[in-house]
Amino acid sequence: MDRNIEKPKDITQVTDYIWEIPPSYKKGMLVPARIYASRKLLQGMDAGVFEQVTNVACLPGIQKYAFCMPDGHWGF
Repeated sequence: MDRNIEKPKDITQVTDYIWEIPPSYKKGMLVPARIYASRKLLQGMDAGVFEQVTNVACLPGIQKYAFCMPDGHWGF
């Protein structure tokens, strides 16, 4: 995985605890990616989290949204 991935600049706040990355963020995304987290948790997330949730949004058969929960992280 490319460690130089940046956090999305076009992420939008839907509610106090829901953030959304639009399908236009990455070629192949079929649905928006939604992240459930406080602002503080979101700011502490590694860029790999955004890469993973947007990759999930590209999977065939996905419906409505790709979700990332507040404990979102990648790797071990």
